[in-house]
Amino acid sequence: MKTGTKVILSAAVISAAAAELYSEVNYIFKLVIGRGDKLGLSKCADLSLEEKAIKEEDKYEGENIRYWKEYARHTQCYVKGYDETAIFCKVYLQKKYTNRWVLVVHGYGGNGDIMDYASKKYYDKGYNVVIPDLRGHGKSQGKFIGMGSLDKKDIEKITELIVKGDKNAEIILHGVSMGGAAVIMAAAENKAGNIKAVISDCSFDRADNIIAYQIGHNFHILPYPIVSLLDIICRHKAGYSLKKASPVKDVAKINVPVLFIHGDKDSLVPIEMVYRLYKKALCKKDIFICRNAGHGVSALVDRRGYWNKVFDFLDKAA
Repeated sequence: MKTGTKVILSAAVISAAAAELYSEVNYIFKLVIGRGDKLGLSKCADLSLEEKAIKEEDKYEGENIRYWKEYARHTQCYVKGYDETAIFCKVYLQKKYTNRWVLVVHGYGGNGDIMDYASKKYYDKGYNVVIPDLRGHGKSQGKFIGMGSLDKKDIEKITELIVKGDKNAEIILHGVSMGGAAVIMAAAENKAGNIKAVISDCSFDRADNIIAYQIGHNFHILPYPIVSLLDIICRHKAGYSLKKASPVKDVAKINVPVLFIHGDKDSLVPIEMVYRLYKKALCKKDIFICRNAGHGVSALVDRRGYWNKVFDFLDKAA
């Protein structure tokens, strides 16, 4: 075989392999970052601890939450995100005026309803409560999931609207999982200064790190170069970089108190990530590790310990 022919064949093989790899990575991008039901993804992980905690919570508190949602003073609306994307929000207002507000932010693949357990706790403590469906989730618009990077900008817009209606507003940001990452990144900006404290529950340290962990741990695939290619596609299609969706970088910019929370049996976000976040934070900070809790269910596993810690922390931050 002539040398020129060998070169052409080699180039063709490489080109075909590259095309196949791109196709596979693009599929993963749609699966992970694209809007849609994430039930299939959740089946790749062992969520038995989480499922048990949620079932027990519904028995314990379900009826009270349903009653509260129906009879508390509330409304719902769409607000414009940073790029005009319509973000759906539920708002629970106290009967008497208070300048205490909390923004309660759900995690990856969920919606505002899954945060009812936290929203009611804050409402019962006298806070006005705002619960958004993050872009690409629930009733909000958006083709792509923001992994906190886009969501932080939407949170900034929501806090601006709160301050526009109440210039004395003192706002707490409480987020779980991807929501925990989003509130860290949003608090790093805090342009108006109305954000007074942050509760970040089981946040990842960087979006590319958590995707790499999931690809390796639950899908049993070598994460690189897949994650690097995902980042390129994400920048092109969704408008942000997975590498720059970095709570561990932004947390050092926060100048208000932050409480970090994590379950010690979290199989989705490694507990090491919360320690990295805590170490990088330069503000007033505290950490609460919930024993025997899986991902995002610390408040359901240890209700008393969790909320005592949260409200004690907020009282000291005031």
